[in-house]
Amino acid sequence: MRRVVFVALLSSDGRLALVTDDLPGAGPRWVLPSGSARAAEPYREAAVRVLREAVGAMPVRGGTVEGCRWAQVPVPVGRSRREAHVFIFRLPEAGDPPEPLSWRGATRWAGPEQWQELCTRCDLPYVDVLLTGYLEGWIPDGRITLGP
Repeated sequence: MRRVVFVALLSSDGRLALVTDDLPGAGPRWVLPSGSARAAEPYREAAVRVLREAVGAMPVRGGTVEGCRWAQVPVPVGRSRREAHVFIFRLPEAGDPPEPLSWRGATRWAGPEQWQELCTRCDLPYVDVLLTGYLEGWIPDGRITLGP
């Protein structure tokens, strides 16, 4: 089973960092920074590692909400079994967010009106709701299941 972490990095004004993901044979698409958790690595530690790859030593604050997409059983045809966790981080400083991030490829900062379209490309349903609830304060701390 693949253990995947996604990093939702929000600017102080509520925009979301997206990076390009150039898949072989496909054009570039905008996605959340992501990576795989190592064998015994906890999901949160993997997310911090991915975040550090994206922002280097830039100061960030970690949120207390974790969105989880549990591995599906049975696995849909043509897909690998995957469990994904989304961790939210915030840039603490006001002003324009940095562009580009040190993540490979280009960076784009997307406002809430673009989240649903862009986050569905990561196969993470309801990430837009998770982020909105986090920013508005109505999502409780802890793990939140994304999708059925």
